[in-house]
Amino acid sequence: MVKTEGQLYTIEGIAASVLVMTTIYLVLNTTTILTPGETHVYDMQLEQLGNDILGVMDFNETWVDNGYGYTKSPLQNYIETNDGPGFGAHFLNLAKMTVGKENFADINLNANITYRTGSHINSYNFNHTRDYSRERAVKITRWVNIDDKHTNPHLEARNQTVLLEVLLWRG
Repeated sequence: MVKTEGQLYTIEGIAASVLVMTTIYLVLNTTTILTPGETHVYDMQLEQLGNDILGVMDFNETWVDNGYGYTKSPLQNYIETNDGPGFGAHFLNLAKMTVGKENFADINLNANITYRTGSHINSYNFNHTRDYSRERAVKITRWVNIDDKHTNPHLEARNQTVLLEVLLWRG
């Protein structure tokens, strides 16, 4: 017959094996998802890039007094002269300088200007690199002040503020 000491060692071994097996089961069944990067991080980076570029374009770098105030920012000039292609080229050039040539090839934009005429709200396409389909996009907006001496055929000849909306996506 087995003595009492042997029975205690057997019970202790069984308890230890149950504890080890339970620990292994819990460790292997925990939910751990490792992702290289969440897509919203890239969207936030693209949104910040767009906001920074519009901020640079809306900054008046000359600060020369022209008799009735300071000269206009490049963004104001593009909108006042309805130069959508110039805006797009300048915007994408600043993006290329920021993100580098190797990461730049897949950035696209679609820009619209929203304005008020009388009691109506209107908008028109200002520039686009290609048609937007189903890619994930971010929208960047900026209010731009326009004076009454502009040559944009879409806008009334008065001082006004228009909304520039830029849709940015990769793809």
